[in-house]
Amino acid sequence: MLVEFGRASWWRKMQLQPERTRLLWQKVQAEGWWHTWQAVRNKLAEPLPLGYCHVGQVIEAGGVAGYQAGDRVVSNSPHAEMVLAHPATTALIPAGVSDELATFTPLAAIALQGIRLMGVQAGDHVVVMGLGLIGQLAVQVLRALGCEVLGMDPEPTKVALAEKFGAKGMVNHSSNGMESQVLAWTKGVGVAGVLITASTASDEPVNLAARCCRRQGRVVLVGVTGLKLNRADYYAREVSLQVSNSYGSRELGAAFSAQENFQKVLTWMSEGKITPQELISERFDFSQAPLAYQRMASPSTYGLLLGYDTAKLDRSPKLATAAHHASSATGVSLLGAGHFASRTLLPALVAQAEPFELRHVVSAQGLHAKLLADRYAAFMASTDYESALQDDKTAAVFLTTRHAQHASLALAALQAGKSVWVEKPLALTEADLAEVIKVAAHAPGKLLVGFNRRFAPLARIAQQQLAAQPGPKHYIYDINAGTLPVDHWALDVQQGGGRIVGEGCHFIDLLRFWVGHPCIHAEALERGQDGQDAGRFLLRYADGSTAQINYLTHLPASVPKEKIQIEAAGWSLTLENWQRLRTSDGFTARSGWFKGPEKGHREALAHFLRLVRGEDPLAMSLEEMAETSRWAIQLQATR
Repeated sequence: MLVEFGRASWWRKMQLQPERTRLLWQKVQAEGWWHTWQAVRNKLAEPLPLGYCHVGQVIEAGGVAGYQAGDRVVSNSPHAEMVLAHPATTALIPAGVSDELATFTPLAAIALQGIRLMGVQAGDHVVVMGLGLIGQLAVQVLRALGCEVLGMDPEPTKVALAEKFGAKGMVNHSSNGMESQVLAWTKGVGVAGVLITASTASDEPVNLAARCCRRQGRVVLVGVTGLKLNRADYYAREVSLQVSNSYGSRELGAAFSAQENFQKVLTWMSEGKITPQELISERFDFSQAPLAYQRMASPSTYGLLLGYDTAKLDRSPKLATAAHHASSATGVSLLGAGHFASRTLLPALVAQAEPFELRHVVSAQGLHAKLLADRYAAFMASTDYESALQDDKTAAVFLTTRHAQHASLALAALQAGKSVWVEKPLALTEADLAEVIKVAAHAPGKLLVGFNRRFAPLARIAQQQLAAQPGPKHYIYDINAGTLPVDHWALDVQQGGGRIVGEGCHFIDLLRFWVGHPCIHAEALERGQDGQDAGRFLLRYADGSTAQINYLTHLPASVPKEKIQIEAAGWSLTLENWQRLRTSDGFTARSGWFKGPEKGHREALAHFLRLVRGEDPLAMSLEEMAETSRWAIQLQATR
């Protein structure tokens, strides 16, 4: 799927993902054509690691119980010589199972997860629609469970292979007559369930599946089909439809976990109940990987194995990239190579007039570091942040890792004598925050949190307008934050800390900048109950000003991301999505009319580079950084 998508034209990509095309139009409405175009171009320019069926030998166990160096394991890791495997999707390979057979474990676990959701038992009759690689493995899994299996596919050779694995085969070029043949096979009762492992745009498989089921039978979709259901087909026998999500839960110890499914498949392999040997179409050395991906298009291809010469394996975590060029520019290193770093920070850094040299790009996922290092001609890519902190030519580091690492990495960088840009938040707890501020106060390097909005052109213009209006003011800040997936790391207390501490700090800092006086009280007026950290928050300041932050997560994407209204005695100011500012006395200003919202990233980075060279005073004091961070942590705690 990924290879075909990557080779497709822009128009074909839009056809293949119509739901994303609709989201793009909403983004255009909210942020403009240029900003949307840049986001799409950056997204499509990012190579993706392919594959998730990987067998290897443990080099380091990292303290994970049950594993030690030298163990053979299967994991859902990308096709690469070295990987960082997640314990929840890793399993030990029994002695009687070869590496080659074990590579099929994640695929067989996908089939097993779908079968578990059907709830079938030994002796039940089950149909498998689509006899490609996962379909053939599903036949073997069902036979291992003691089920009677009927395999359907329009390709006779695939049907013949399923018959070798113990299924009754049926060649289907259309759905005509298929229902009656299935009913005849089950003596008119119908099957307990249908597992759909086919790939087609047609809606017919899901409807034929319902007609083949017995009363209260189950249809489970593992493949990709149309989903326009015929109500009568499902209504007549109270048939249920379930979509299976991959190979099981990533929660260790959970029912139907990925690890449990992996272990069950491996046990069946050791017992000879699952035998994928005939599914190995060809074998390739890893250097021939491009040829292997080309062969996937062949209809006769099932499994293609990539082999690695472990004798040549370079176990160093560092990868040299561009040739080093001596420069008098400021040496900077990047710790964290995620979306913000690749799509926002580095493009804004490259646009700077101030000269700099990108020294190290560091990421726990080595591929991300390597790709960014190559793209921006960095001196070195690495998975070890110490390589950057020990580099004498690195004067400053940018921290763009997940939030839980910010405080510890900031401390390490400051103690190494580096200046530090921390992409918000600075810390997730008040204890960590106090420690970072304490060290920064005496460190030779400078500390700056990436509160970029106070540097935005319209924010500076608004400050000038506010200065002409005496007395306290009231600020209303509306944010259309959008909804994150429930398992997104930013919502996780341990990794992201929550959305208020992780993003809300931006808005708290901007208000502090405009008011010019400390915040003396903050409270949650209302909190959302959907787990998205939505809420309405009231802040009071020493000069009598007040502010209400409305952090909303239920609005459509077409609604602008941010809107700010400021009221004073007989006067008001409105700032719309960082593109237009207007006041009640007729003053107007625009920014980013063509390119989309300008939120101050370039201006903030320019200040930081000058700060590192000693050319600028610090734009915000350590006390302000601590104040903003502290209120964000406290408001987050009210969820």
